Amino acid sequence: MNKYFTSRAELADHLEKKQQGHLLIRYSNMPDYAGMVLGIGIIFDLRKNKYELDLEWISFGLDLYAENLLENYLYKFESLEELLDYLESTYSISPSDIASNFKHNPEQFPNPIKNADQKAEFEKAWTKFQEDFSKGLFLDTSLTLVYSSQQKD
Repeated sequence: MNKYFTSRAELADHLEKKQQGHLLIRYSNMPDYAGMVLGIGIIFDLRKNKYELDLEWISFGLDLYAENLLENYLYKFESLEELLDYLESTYSISPSDIASNFKHNPEQFPNPIKNADQKAEFEKAWTKFQEDFSKGLFLDTSLTLVYSSQQKD
């Protein structure tokens, strides 16, 4: 069972104890893109004062283990407070919505086995998502982008 934080201070204490890592916040189905899920997480390293928002768009409907069909952005924040302010204003996520050790229920999301009959719809949605991602429709230019899965090395 997920144990949720009760305050920003409790979340900050949790990160302080861990010092570095990744905290998955949630997965959400994307109604405009069948088979797609948005994953939201925080990457942190307190020794380096590093706080990054990790956004991953994954085609769970085509990629059972979420390893291949995904795009993501990493945004840098100067402090945990700034990141939490952004999560609250943009995604309506407060500390009480964040679990210390998030576990998702796979039954709530599409997958290529149980939803095999929707494969064509998922493929069409993935193609449309790729086009929209390439156009920058999900990019927040008000933030400092530190990584995009579509960056050319």
